[in-house]
Amino acid sequence: MKNILVTGGTSFIGKHVIAQLIEKEYNVKTTVRDKSKSDQIISDLKEHLKKDISIEFFEADLLKDDGWNDAIKGCDAIIHVAGPFPMSYEGGEKELTGPHEDGALRVFRFAKENRIKRIVLTSSVASIWMDSTIEDTVRYIDESNWTNLSDTNLDAYTKGKALKEKAAWDFVAENNSIKLTTILPSVVLGPGIGSPVRRGSMEYMLMLINKEMPVAPPLKHGVCDVRDVAKMHIAALENDKSIGKRMIITENAYWVKEVCQMLNKHGHKAPTFTPPVFLVKFLANFDKTIKPVKPLLGVDVNFNTETSKSILGYNPIPIEQTIKDTCDFLAKYEKN
Repeated sequence: MKNILVTGGTSFIGKHVIAQLIEKEYNVKTTVRDKSKSDQIISDLKEHLKKDISIEFFEADLLKDDGWNDAIKGCDAIIHVAGPFPMSYEGGEKELTGPHEDGALRVFRFAKENRIKRIVLTSSVASIWMDSTIEDTVRYIDESNWTNLSDTNLDAYTKGKALKEKAAWDFVAENNSIKLTTILPSVVLGPGIGSPVRRGSMEYMLMLINKEMPVAPPLKHGVCDVRDVAKMHIAALENDKSIGKRMIITENAYWVKEVCQMLNKHGHKAPTFTPPVFLVKFLANFDKTIKPVKPLLGVDVNFNTETSKSILGYNPIPIEQTIKDTCDFLAKYEKN
């Protein structure tokens, strides 16, 4: 298994997956929505790896068939990372869920046509932790949990992630020639490859660092390191015991206030005041950044990562190192 397609070659996780595959001497192909970005990706990876590299690029959009057959043809396996991750979203639901659900089905359909037998898919804890009908103040979540898709309070991103993963499992249930593993990271931090892009978890960090989020909401979430997330995708690809399983990747879960306190150890002035839960729940009705996680406010969330540890050998980078490296990465580009 030497020829691997990584979808989403411009992404935070995607670049790390590509870098680690190259280090392990895999032949890598990747998809991008805009092929003009290929030179920058090559430059970023060469600087990161300190050597010349070779990657084959294909222009492909998750909402269109064009390009996917050429990208997938000749591959031994696919690591499907691609999918949008906005911190807040005000457009139509389908515009966000479509790239996740329809895009995954498109990739899987072309994979079947090209007789691909192995796919590792990037999902998210978003697909397992949201259910506003649960009123428990303490929640222990493992890979058997699913976000409640009938919950009318779901935001488009969370719904899209859950639909994406469910569509993938439904597809392989009907097409058992494809062996699937899904990777479910929590909030992904750590140093990027190339300049930071204000998107997803990196946008979240910048909102805290710049006090664009003026208080630390009473929210507890998992944190994991992007280098571990990439490593676990490849570990799943190389370990048949991971087939048919969902793998939660999180170092541990932390209250936002705790994350802010760790950021402040590195010279930042992130907010450390946490307002009462009832007040933030009220304000969440009007704040597009908080509204998606309103059901989780004040909930002591904990994740079970025993499956990823026992099967993939997941030994997470400590949170303190991840936070330091994230701060150093952002500071490097602030100076340039």
